[in-house]
Amino acid sequence: MATGRRTRNLVRAQQRMESRLKQDRERLFRLSPGGSPERPLDVGSASIVEGRVESMPCPACNRALAVVEHAAETQDGVRLRRVAAKCQSCGAIRDVWFRVLGSFLN
Repeated sequence: MATGRRTRNLVRAQQRMESRLKQDRERLFRLSPGGSPERPLDVGSASIVEGRVESMPCPACNRALAVVEHAAETQDGVRLRRVAAKCQSCGAIRDVWFRVLGSFLN
């Protein structure tokens, strides 16, 4: 019976460690470029925003993201693009932020 208890304890410890790792990855994502309106990713055109998001891995499970919504928003007087993305594996939804720095040479 001691072996079964030890196995359960090891499994629970592994689950706690994985949960903390997931939380740390989420926190790192929010602090990285694109993770918040205060730290948007700079792009040259709005047309590449969705492709960039779909090429990003989910910070929680490292699987593919799919675009749910793409909207233009103003945050503190700055025009930004907010892309709501959903992980195709774990279902987590997160916002990715962009600032379009396109040239006006047309």
